[in-house]
Amino acid sequence: MEAKEDVKNEILSILDDYSKYYLNKDLDGLISLFVSDPDLVAIGTGADEWVKGRDQLRNGFIRDLSQADDIQMIFDKLTISSLGEVVWVSGALTMHASIDGSEVIMPGRATMVLIKTDTGWLFTHLHYSVPAEKQENGESWPE
Repeated sequence: MEAKEDVKNEILSILDDYSKYYLNKDLDGLISLFVSDPDLVAIGTGADEWVKGRDQLRNGFIRDLSQADDIQMIFDKLTISSLGEVVWVSGALTMHASIDGSEVIMPGRATMVLIKTDTGWLFTHLHYSVPAEKQENGESWPE
């Protein structure tokens, strides 16, 4: 169910805003891209990074932004699909962060769900993960 071009362009614009807000450490901008719903879920790479609702999301973003000097996101290999007023996105997401003068690069995978609201498309679900380091190509299970 590949999304129509106009929907794809709207979603790409939101992903661009998401990246810019992270880079500029714009907490209010980041929060504005998400639904105000207690069922909102965002999952990160840390064992404790599973947040539900906007309050927990805000705290998660505060943590992210405070622990890095510079955060850049690069999306690649995106698939944007839709049905009615729901869009789901999957693709590669590489995070580049500067932490205490050292560069950290996290190549990962992202899935996102957005819904169409009166104000435009908003995230209702986001999941970012990194591949298992001990799992070789061609293997289904890490050793």
